[in-house]
Amino acid sequence: MRTRRLFPTDQRGVALPMAMLALLILSALVIGFSVLASTEPTIANNQLMVAQARALAEAGVERAIWALNNPTDPDGIPTSLTGTASAPYDSSQLVPVSTGGTAIGGFRVTVTKPPTSNLERIITAVGWVPNDTTTNPKAHQRITVKVVFPPALPAPPAALSVRGALEMGGNSLVDSRSDTSCGKKVGTLTTGNTDITGNASDIWGAADENDTRNEITDANNGPLPADAHDVVKNLATSSFDQFALSDADINALRAYAKAHGTYLQGTVTFDADNKIPNGLVFIDTTDGQNITQEGVSPQTPPSRYANVAIHGNPPGGSQRGLQRLAVRERLALDRRQLRHARAGLRSERYQLPRGRHRWGLGRHDEPQHPGLRVHQHRLRPLR
Repeated sequence: MRTRRLFPTDQRGVALPMAMLALLILSALVIGFSVLASTEPTIANNQLMVAQARALAEAGVERAIWALNNPTDPDGIPTSLTGTASAPYDSSQLVPVSTGGTAIGGFRVTVTKPPTSNLERIITAVGWVPNDTTTNPKAHQRITVKVVFPPALPAPPAALSVRGALEMGGNSLVDSRSDTSCGKKVGTLTTGNTDITGNASDIWGAADENDTRNEITDANNGPLPADAHDVVKNLATSSFDQFALSDADINALRAYAKAHGTYLQGTVTFDADNKIPNGLVFIDTTDGQNITQEGVSPQTPPSRYANVAIHGNPPGGSQRGLQRLAVRERLALDRRQLRHARAGLRSERYQLPRGRHRWGLGRHDEPQHPGLRVHQHRLRPLR
């Protein structure tokens, strides 16, 4: 027996279900677009408020940088900051910001000094739109910045300060008289003996206010005498260490020099063919580790010390290059002129000088617009 299969061929009545299905799909799309259109202004407004809050947080950072750059201003932050700065830099006040008479929002900013370093300040700024008290929708953004501030170091009382002995030869010249903006300093200061070989080496101090070179004052293992002349030798190490750097300070200076391309290690010779880089030059030990402090065992072997020689008169971008040279052990000068009182040169634990730095945002490795939180945000000195 044969079974015949019949297939329907009549398509009448299919148009209505297809039309209903298409109408259902279109209705769903219309409803979806309507909902999206109603929420889009809210989303756009939220994004605007977030962008404004970030801009206000950046304004808070800039305000703190201005205050650090102007320590003598009534609204500035003193260089000798300890702990947290006073209002409004302690986050106790919302600083309002407006444009064209229209209030945008405000920021709260905190500036603190880490207990382990004189070189660094931590800035935390929070921007709020429209403010931080309204019950209506509001936005806030936080930026945390760490700044490096070489001028915060205690200033050594000499143009050339050495924790140990010093030998001057050739046509070397150390002169602290030409720049006394940070005080009248002696020419050289050592905890050991100072040996001046030959008649061509000149050491001039500004503290004695006379025109006689190479006058020697022996501290006899005591503090810096009030009537010190050009050369002060045999200073007590306890007096010298009052302006010595801590390991945290040295680490910050090392990182600062690395970020600016002025970091060197080991044996370095500066001459006419290898000029001194301009800025803060850090010459480290051969392995990049800090020198062990006195009384701590094991002591750093001498083979790890930096060995720096300066021949002739090899300045870098400007004659002020040697104002900020940090050497981690030996320094030899031959026919080198040091004419600025701020030249902070010393071996082992070197004290850097008070230069004319300013706090400012860097140009190399910093984002133009920081995100919510920026850690170790490197700042550079503006000249």
